[in-house]
Amino acid sequence: MWAFSDESERSGVMLFGVVLIRPADLPAARLLLSGLLLPGQRRVHTTNESARRRRAVLDTVARTEGLSATVLRFRRPQGVDRPAARHLLLQAGTGLVVGSGVTVWVLDGQDPVQAARDRASIAHALVGLDLRLHPAYDHRPSNSEPLLWAADAICWAVGAGGDWQQRAGRRLSVREIGR
Repeated sequence: MWAFSDESERSGVMLFGVVLIRPADLPAARLLLSGLLLPGQRRVHTTNESARRRRAVLDTVARTEGLSATVLRFRRPQGVDRPAARHLLLQAGTGLVVGSGVTVWVLDGQDPVQAARDRASIAHALVGLDLRLHPAYDHRPSNSEPLLWAADAICWAVGAGGDWQQRAGRRLSVREIGR
């Protein structure tokens, strides 16, 4: 199993999406998602898309064979900064990834300082686990991996709620963190 993750924040609520897909389904999923690119576009970023395009993106994600997703939601209390909240989400995300039998985990690219924090958070969550359960993980720019666009779209849809979240499909679950 492979995992792809992106994060979003709306009004103090941080969302961390984990998209899971079987390796055999990767080529078809990448091709399907790449078909969403408009001429001159290098990546799909849901926030920057029109409502019509958002519907198309979410409908495509929902019909991608073998794809399932979980969004971890953390309501950031006053006094908890973004890096600390992301650390909690990464800890929970690592548990989800390991529990799903993921062998490769691709996270959306971050600046070098945040990427180092992320690696430390993941490494901390993996302490004490059998090394055979540790996934290979790395940050990649979103323009290099179409399945990161799916994670972005899922996070955006959960943040928007309502019909947008329903469009993400029946293979989406949302988990509250820190309650």
